[in-house]
Amino acid sequence: MAISPGSDAAFSGQKPTHSESPRSKKFLLTEEEIFYMNCRAAYLTVFKSSLDNIISKDQLYLALQHAGRNPSQKTINKYWTSQTAKLNFDDFCIILRKEKPTSKAELLKSFKQLDVNDNGSILHTDLYKLLTKKGEKMTREEVNAIINLADVNADGKFDYIKFCKLYMATNEQCLKTTLEKLEVDSKLRRQQFGSHVEGSPERAPSPVAKASPRIIRKADQESFSNKGDTRNSSLATARQFKTSVSFTVTMGADSNQNSKLIEPHSIKTFGWTGELGPGIYWLVPSTTGCRLRKEVKPVTEEAQLVYRDETGELFLTKEFRSTLSDIFEVIDLDGNGLLSLEEYNFFELRTSGEKCDEDAWAVCRENFDTKKNELTRQGFMDLNLMEANDREGDPRDLWVTLHSMGYNKALELTEACPFVIDIYADKCKPRIKAVHMEACSGQLEKAICKSVLNKGNAKVMDGYENIIIYTYKRDTWITAVIENKSDDKVIIHVNNELSENCVNNRGLGIFAVEVAPNSTMVCQHVMALNERQEWIYYCVYSLIS
Repeated sequence: MAISPGSDAAFSGQKPTHSESPRSKKFLLTEEEIFYMNCRAAYLTVFKSSLDNIISKDQLYLALQHAGRNPSQKTINKYWTSQTAKLNFDDFCIILRKEKPTSKAELLKSFKQLDVNDNGSILHTDLYKLLTKKGEKMTREEVNAIINLADVNADGKFDYIKFCKLYMATNEQCLKTTLEKLEVDSKLRRQQFGSHVEGSPERAPSPVAKASPRIIRKADQESFSNKGDTRNSSLATARQFKTSVSFTVTMGADSNQNSKLIEPHSIKTFGWTGELGPGIYWLVPSTTGCRLRKEVKPVTEEAQLVYRDETGELFLTKEFRSTLSDIFEVIDLDGNGLLSLEEYNFFELRTSGEKCDEDAWAVCRENFDTKKNELTRQGFMDLNLMEANDREGDPRDLWVTLHSMGYNKALELTEACPFVIDIYADKCKPRIKAVHMEACSGQLEKAICKSVLNKGNAKVMDGYENIIIYTYKRDTWITAVIENKSDDKVIIHVNNELSENCVNNRGLGIFAVEVAPNSTMVCQHVMALNERQEWIYYCVYSLIS
């Protein structure tokens, strides 16, 4: 509860109130555009530009607070590990998708746990003791900032119902103010750089009629490239391009594939057969993020994780134990019914960002059920019960674990898809070993860039031989990578508006990306919106002056 409503805390996840303008009257924003605009509003409250990087835990914490989140230290450590040097705006968007905003109901529920008399207020002495001694401990100054708020404190009591109303109203007003500033300030409007790369919802094709890219003349292309996207307040409305290069790829309809998305619980098998020489090979399961299903019905009621019996002893609920059992199956990589230190650390890195060292593992083996120096299923259950007892029944850290593993408030696995990899070989016995990919580390992007540079079709920006666009076509998707061999950062404007029956992982037809000096980056993944119909990828890449 470290945020006071008197601060300029930002949005709470509610739909923004837009200022009246010809643009907002004529065009309705999609959910993806609203999310992206809210991300920028929060980011630009802390930084001057969305091109600035987060370079410390404190900055990450502050940015998340302005985005209506109230992250625990465990949440911060999950995204900022000892190996983290910086996070960019795209990373920030990814985090916001995973960490849901604090709702009024959640705030009230947290305070009600402290309200022993159930009268809507908490004594200052009790509030101070609880907030500084238990859970995520607050400092004396942070508690005093809450106690000194005149509107919600009287007669030595803290009125948390009024506080929650004030907190949410302040969040909403701050978001509205920031969005109005973005709308009015043309300089900020021209800084719409980049976009989030994971989990973008499926985007409907534009209702505007488009000419076929197969008959566009060069003069038309240049004219279009300089017009930009008036609906999205594009960079192109205020900038001139130094040079442009375009790609056109026509993809046939796939009559064998069902255009409907696969439900997470259904089983589908993918395979590859080929010849490999001696060596080490990396298998990197991933998704383009183009056609992930949106949550149809948000879950509002939170499942109960723990309860106390008549003696006051704490227990895990049947539903939570079932979920933990499923998680155990996922992290038991060798399928032997036990968790080794290596397997347990995959779980720890995913949920907390930290590893369990040998000394801590030895303590774990001494206190919980083990077999052959490995943690049993019951030991794993007891370990989570101990965490609940350490927090005196407060389930917030347990929810951090569950959300990190892809579960929603109803204990449904909605944001992860477990998979199994089997390897068969004729003349040898291959060995497979799982390797952790750190969140926001760029490991997946590096692997994709390397593959696309080796196999993709390359085009050099006219007059700028150090800037190369690679396009890699597969049977069902296209990936574009930008390589910048120069010693200066470059900003590339990307325009997909003349593509037909396409959806990309960024959820925007027009956007811009910054490419650091001497680096490569994944620009976008593109797939068919309807796989049963022909789709045409037509993209213009322009260097911004």
